Amino acid sequence: MTSKRIMLMIAVAMLLIASTTIPALALLPNGQQAPNFQLNDLSGNSHKLSDYRGKVVVIDFFGWACDYCISDAKNSLVPLYNTYKNDPNVQFISVEINSGTPSQIQGYLSQTGVSWLVLGGGSSVGSTYQIASTPTLYVINPAGNIALSSTYPTNVQTLKSTIDALEGKPVHLFVQGTDNALWSKYYQSGAGWSGWQSLGGKLTSSPAATSPTSGVIDVFVRGSDGAIWKRTTTNGGSSWSAWSGIGGQLASGTGPAVCSQGSRLDVFAQGTDGALWDKSYAGTSWSGWQGLSGSLTSSPAATSPGINLIDVFARGSDGAVWYKAWDGTAWSGWHSPGGQLASGTGPAVSS
Repeated sequence: MTSKRIMLMIAVAMLLIASTTIPALALLPNGQQAPNFQLNDLSGNSHKLSDYRGKVVVIDFFGWACDYCISDAKNSLVPLYNTYKNDPNVQFISVEINSGTPSQIQGYLSQTGVSWLVLGGGSSVGSTYQIASTPTLYVINPAGNIALSSTYPTNVQTLKSTIDALEGKPVHLFVQGTDNALWSKYYQSGAGWSGWQSLGGKLTSSPAATSPTSGVIDVFVRGSDGAIWKRTTTNGGSSWSAWSGIGGQLASGTGPAVCSQGSRLDVFAQGTDGALWDKSYAGTSWSGWQGLSGSLTSSPAATSPGINLIDVFARGSDGAVWYKAWDGTAWSGWHSPGGQLASGTGPAVSS
């Protein structure tokens, strides 16, 4: 009798284990046609996924009470969205799949700062897209096919590079011509290189360029007065602003470096004292110049590997590469990964 009871208990235990180890569904594969759906926004207006055919669509499946969703939207998606909010070729959509009421979803929006299209009542859509956890992201290409799927945490760099690649954005090239003016040409996939366009100016350094938001390009140079000058386009190069100076005095033979993260950009230069100097623009106005110390013997190079992160590199007085980093709050000290650079040259960096 006792052995039968033990066998029965073992059988029940095995059934319980089996019932809790169901494997998670795999996300829909890249290349598959994205299933169409129709849902209402918080005002009761109906939207279909197919309404946005021809655009790159980023779909964020979330739950209104999901802490990971709140953190990911606030710290990753919102800053990324700000770089595309004026881009007519990119559409962000958030779909709530945990039966949240309009007031509950509105509370989520207040916590995260999400300002793009939000749709409710998406539990069945979540099942169709095989969502096993939130947040989960899908990127749909202009033809309506799945190009990327990912789960928490969002890799912002991968997401951005995917969006940009699907948009087919042109690559812009800038040089100092033999007449010392700024010259530009661009490469468009499927169309090849454009002709050269003169943007004028009297350069005394190589240019540095960045694109802080979609369609916007800022180009910086050292002028004949030793200060930094810039030109800006807000429409992908169709037209340019006049030259404007942002001050500073760069060491002779050096040029600026620039990097951007969202609407903020930072310009770096070797000052006449040999130190690294930084000036930032946060979307409304320029800061003053900030000295970051060091003993540079080259122009700096800078990159932003993530939100609120900056790394700046330069050749030091010992001929090695030196760098310092910004973590969103403060700058680190100087560190060296070693190396020996040829005299008169500087490093390049990308992330």
